[in-house]
Amino acid sequence: MIDLSKAFPRPVSLKLLTVVGILLSAAGVQAEPYLAMRTGFKCSQCHVNKIGGGERTEYGEVYSQYQLLMTQTEGLMQASQNSFDPKLNDMITVGGNLRIQEFYNGKYSYTSASGTGGGNITNVVPSTNQTQLSEANFYMNVELIKNYLSFYMDQAIATNETGAVGAREMFGMLRNLPLNSYVKVGQTLLPYGLRVMDDQAFIRAMTGYTYNTTGVAAEVGLEPGPLSLTANVTSNKFSSVGSLVFRHFRIGGSYGGSWQNGTTPVSSVHYTYGPFGGFNFGRLTGMEEVDFIKGVNSGGYFVPQIADLSELDFLALQGVNLKATYEYYDRNTRIGLDHDGQDRLTFGIEPFVTRFLQLGLYYRINRFVPQDTVDVGNQNQIIGRAQVFF
Repeated sequence: MIDLSKAFPRPVSLKLLTVVGILLSAAGVQAEPYLAMRTGFKCSQCHVNKIGGGERTEYGEVYSQYQLLMTQTEGLMQASQNSFDPKLNDMITVGGNLRIQEFYNGKYSYTSASGTGGGNITNVVPSTNQTQLSEANFYMNVELIKNYLSFYMDQAIATNETGAVGAREMFGMLRNLPLNSYVKVGQTLLPYGLRVMDDQAFIRAMTGYTYNTTGVAAEVGLEPGPLSLTANVTSNKFSSVGSLVFRHFRIGGSYGGSWQNGTTPVSSVHYTYGPFGGFNFGRLTGMEEVDFIKGVNSGGYFVPQIADLSELDFLALQGVNLKATYEYYDRNTRIGLDHDGQDRLTFGIEPFVTRFLQLGLYYRINRFVPQDTVDVGNQNQIIGRAQVFF
């Protein structure tokens, strides 16, 4: 186990060393917003769902099949039979996403007091393997009135790691309104921050806005010029995202909150807000999100927290992305980070080996309080991923 406390004494130093390390080498976890940063597009350019994720638009399909493909396999793909066309007709398109991950959690040992005789004992957490079906979803979009009114469905067709199965999203959307706005009503994912694909990322898990956080909602958005604004409200939650998008950089922020409604427990009350941004310079792409979180503990008091993600991506060659991320999470900003803070570094490579197939291999360094043996907070990990999409 690498001792991060010596290599990276403070979060700021960790970030600086992460950036240097990326420039010298590169690589991380699964996250797709870097593609939007790299191209300078809004999420709606490539996804039917205006806030990103899920089924791809016709442009998104073409981009994923021809611009992401490794040069080494491009000739082979052009020489093969025609690939599947998700556009069934002028009014109906379909899509899907299957993502499987394998985790190897390395052995971890730490020293603690024995409680008798004043001596110390060495505690050992053995290595483990875990296979995870992270996503198995089928998408369908029906144009009821071409370019204006649509019915969209994002259906989980197998149980993922959270046990979720069923309609993740199912809504009607009226779009191409004045100011390039839209209105969405139905079961929706809640918009917040950078929509990285890794639900284990602190900015996703700790804020509560993951790909399993849905609700019956009304959503309004507008995208005139470089501006993009979205607001979503359910019976007990409100979330919003705003950003300015330009070719080589973007800046934005999010705000979300929840309140008691009926029998919901007081522990569900929280609010979170924070800025995010990104840039692209040649082959190098970067993004950052910081979230300030306040949740109610069992005693009824608000606890201030911070979650952060920094990421750099490098296009080593056509179809091969190298990624590095640094994350940290402070459970209570009133307490020193060394006592309740958690951070991790992840390096990896993501090749798009053929159309509809992406692989990933990552190495993650975790650091948490020494006695943590449950949340893999101190076990270094090797993560493999295979993703089939159309």
